[in-house]
Amino acid sequence: MSIPTGRRRIERTLDESLTRKMRRRGHLEYDPIDVGRARERLEKFLLSVLDEQFEVHDVSRLTGGASMEQFTFTLRRGGRSGAVDERMVLRMSPPAVLLETHREREFQILRAMADDLPVPHAYWFADEHSALGTPSLITSFSPGVAAPSDAKTEAKSTNHLSTVYGSHRTALAPQFVQHLARLHTMDWSQKDLSALDVPAEASTEALDWRLALWDRVWEEDTFEAHPTVALARDWLWERRPAVDHVSLLHGDYRNGNFLFDESDSRITAILDWELGHLGDRHSDLAYAMLPGYGYTDESGAYLCAGLQDASRLITDYERLSGLAVDPERLRYYSVFNMYWAIVACYATASRVAAEQASHVDVVMNFVSGLAAFFVAELNQILREDYRR
Repeated sequence: MSIPTGRRRIERTLDESLTRKMRRRGHLEYDPIDVGRARERLEKFLLSVLDEQFEVHDVSRLTGGASMEQFTFTLRRGGRSGAVDERMVLRMSPPAVLLETHREREFQILRAMADDLPVPHAYWFADEHSALGTPSLITSFSPGVAAPSDAKTEAKSTNHLSTVYGSHRTALAPQFVQHLARLHTMDWSQKDLSALDVPAEASTEALDWRLALWDRVWEEDTFEAHPTVALARDWLWERRPAVDHVSLLHGDYRNGNFLFDESDSRITAILDWELGHLGDRHSDLAYAMLPGYGYTDESGAYLCAGLQDASRLITDYERLSGLAVDPERLRYYSVFNMYWAIVACYATASRVAAEQASHVDVVMNFVSGLAAFFVAELNQILREDYRR
């Protein structure tokens, strides 16, 4: 199936990011940023945005994440008598990343969510021409953990992306659903989201842009064709459902992308908003329910994102949001999410590792292997569909 030219448009800021990626390709020389250089760049950048006395202390590399180079630091503002210390996080894009995104988009989404969800406060963003030298974002530091300190290391999952929350699960599950429902029902039209393109309701426009995005990423990053990708791509374009209610989406809503306080099992921050966009709520729901991010408990029930079974998650979401969940659209977006996960893992992760232009080349090789899991799951769904 040939995809009509008119469907190839993607959001303008994401087009900028992908165009920048291709402009760098073949000219990448990655020089890892050590703590000293990060501090030097940070101080120069802060001089350009602050009109008060400040000092930078305690710069250290932050572990976690598969895309950004991250550092924590303390910013001391004001004179010695009235100094105020704030712990912050600096997120810097290396030359090649798993998910080519746009820092201004993430900045605006965090600002938009500040009064509605527990998210880090976004202070500043910068492009590649700033003193930071690469697209970057500076936010507040969020306390909490992504997994219990006494978490079990084994779960019945085949790709090791699950989290076992143990005694915290009962308290975390309703919060997880509540925050998602709040995100999808907030009035985003009153927020500054100028870096995002706004799709029309009752159309496939939002979905067209996302499909065109991942099609383009596949074409630019893959080393070889793959039959499952080709089949899924045609399947998705042929069955596009209209979006009945345009919501602000997280894009990567699952275990591992939120922090919680172990003392009271309270979610303290929802992280990693770089894939945020306007679209169909079923996309976030289907993503949270993907096989692999959860596990099967002792009773044989599969816990989505390690928190709730699918039936309870949907029931609670519908009650809290007032929005219906359509099983057919949920199924469609399951295929969509596995499609882009395969594109990111199989194509982009392999490309980043080959270019040796990231601080996590070894991780990129590991991530590329995860594509096999989603390929197997997607083959099963498509096989069943085409047998109907």
